[in-house]
Amino acid sequence: MGRVEVAANAKTTISLPQPVPSHRDMMRGNVTVKEPCVLLENPSGDHFVEELRHMVMGNHVLSESQKLPGQYLAIDCEMVGVGPQGSESALARVSIVNYHGHIILDTFVQPREPVTDYRTWISGVRAQDLITGRDFADVGKEVAELLEGKVLVGHAIENDLKALMLAHPGPLTRDTQAYKGLREKLNNKRPGLAKASQQLLGIQIQTGAHSSVIDARVTMAIYRLFKKEWEKSVWHLTEAYRNKHKGAQPEAAPAEEEGSAEEVSTSAPELFPSSSSHTNPKTSGQRTGKKKSKLQEFPGGGRKGISSGLSVIVRRGGKRVGGTGRGDGSRRMDRDRGAEAGRASSGGSGGNWWESA
Repeated sequence: MGRVEVAANAKTTISLPQPVPSHRDMMRGNVTVKEPCVLLENPSGDHFVEELRHMVMGNHVLSESQKLPGQYLAIDCEMVGVGPQGSESALARVSIVNYHGHIILDTFVQPREPVTDYRTWISGVRAQDLITGRDFADVGKEVAELLEGKVLVGHAIENDLKALMLAHPGPLTRDTQAYKGLREKLNNKRPGLAKASQQLLGIQIQTGAHSSVIDARVTMAIYRLFKKEWEKSVWHLTEAYRNKHKGAQPEAAPAEEEGSAEEVSTSAPELFPSSSSHTNPKTSGQRTGKKKSKLQEFPGGGRKGISSGLSVIVRRGGKRVGGTGRGDGSRRMDRDRGAEAGRASSGGSGGNWWESA
């Protein structure tokens, strides 16, 4: 597939880095940057990075197939404060984008508790936004259905899942903040999304109120930068999970993902062969045949040697054991039992021990 077309009215103006307002100024609304992101110089000059920059800005013209959910989804949530002085966080907005940055879901959510701090200066959420917000349970159900069987990408994703009161399988989760390659690249154990965006993509975000759509796109762009090596390191875990849970098997890759040079399918790529690929074809058939012969059924039901009613001789500890299940030591046990019976019959009262207790 060729490079993605850029819209004629695309935002391509290169700006200088904007000053990041202080916490106090942001709370008061004293910010000079009104846009959710600022396009800076491409830090690497790489064509792929340039494509990702356009994806974040929403400049691409996508085909209908590229607008489908696909196998990879990125999520980001915005919170508001509830409880005393807004000390607790509650979900107010959730955004999900696909591999190409297309918006799959973007909705405001009505918190289940009264909002005591809208945090508009950082969340971008206003009181009027939540009036028409959707019910929390309905949104949670829709998100859960969207994410089922998908590879979910997020930055510090445990916060988003906690806000949604959802869980996602570890083998299908990609947390960019926890990824070793990103931490080493930025020399930071817990790199922030804004710092990663500016250094890797040349896009300044979160200079004012956050946008969960932009943050989700940036997260997907960062994942795609590291995707090849990342998937190589977790492919066996992912496939083991998919094989165990057949419902999590990925659908056939859409055309927009199959042709992408940066796309590495999770369905048995040649770069990461499964253990079955190392099996000798000359002997694999023989082994299968032997296994089938052992498991075939016999008259009376069952398998030979396993509850089939046939007389079986096995060995325990290298000693022959007969069909009665008795081997060395059984006669001695019989003698001991006989002696005990004799003593019991010659005993005084002959009553039960619990009756005399």
